Amino acid sequence: MGAAQPDNLGGLWEEMAILCTSCGVCVTPCAFLRREGTPAEICRRQPPADQLDKAYDCSLCGQCDALCPEGLRPSALFLAMRQALVRRGGLDTKAYAGWLRYERLGSHPLFRRHLIPPGCTSVFFPGCSLPGSRPEGVRDLYHRLRQQDASIGLVLDCCGKISHDLGREEYFTALFNRLANSLLARGVRRVLTACPGCSKIFRHADSPFEVKSAYEVLAAGAGESTIRETAPTVAIHDPCPARFDAAQQQAVRTLVSQAGWRIEELPESGRTTRCCGQGGMVEGKRPGTVSSEAHLIAAQAQGRPLVTSCAACAHALEQAGPVAHVADLMAGGTDFSPKAPPSAVRWLNRLGLRLRRRL
Repeated sequence: MGAAQPDNLGGLWEEMAILCTSCGVCVTPCAFLRREGTPAEICRRQPPADQLDKAYDCSLCGQCDALCPEGLRPSALFLAMRQALVRRGGLDTKAYAGWLRYERLGSHPLFRRHLIPPGCTSVFFPGCSLPGSRPEGVRDLYHRLRQQDASIGLVLDCCGKISHDLGREEYFTALFNRLANSLLARGVRRVLTACPGCSKIFRHADSPFEVKSAYEVLAAGAGESTIRETAPTVAIHDPCPARFDAAQQQAVRTLVSQAGWRIEELPESGRTTRCCGQGGMVEGKRPGTVSSEAHLIAAQAQGRPLVTSCAACAHALEQAGPVAHVADLMAGGTDFSPKAPPSAVRWLNRLGLRLRRRL
């Protein structure tokens, strides 16, 4: 379970060089590919070993996968390039020290809490960002889930996505296996996620869990929504880890409508959604990426407030315009202007959830 995979870079590199037609469809929306060229051009230009570090300019967001008319997955190639660089000892982690420290602390016993009652087989896993920025939102979502099933537990922990995306296979495998084995030993077989990134990690190839978005579970129990013509309008930003998760995307829209908001779609949404700029920790190599991408998405919204189901996306997008998390609207919120609290406060929020006697 979760074992590091053999180096498959050579096969992916050869496949991309041969099968990519350089049609350019993936290049147009992607700053990385506009600089470097089509995936085929990258693979035909130099040997893989000379280009591995270029993969850290890619957000691994998968938009190229969604757009490719040949059905290729360039994001898998770029992740394999990252993994190969790490195996060769070539990754300078100084640029990513903040993210790695965040991951280490998030998985530390001081911030971990596994609230798993006897007989529990399903747990709510809110991830890292939501407990820090919206602890009351975590409690509200948890209470709503328990109204449907009182046996649902709560797990405050880290899934290891940062190390996974940086290509640190061994560290990720150890971290995820520690978490997975702990849950399995307590009888957990189903994980309900609030973070789309956590959903993607828990669904990796040999995951032993059934994984479903908490929003999908809550939307299934939501009543009919009647939206007034005068209802305020929002635009939905689909987080890139959920780009191929149509059920999660639709659930968020159902819950936003249920909260009384009208939805107008962004030009890039669903499978073709844009990354908010946080993907792949590109900011560590290309400072300004988050601001640039956030402003592009805000421009697409044309002044409409944005709603997202990813707390990290909300933090990125807030610098470019009004944004809320779907949990804010579900709790009756109407204010799109509050900013995420400072880092120290977010850690205190996570510690408060960890220590709180009654959730």
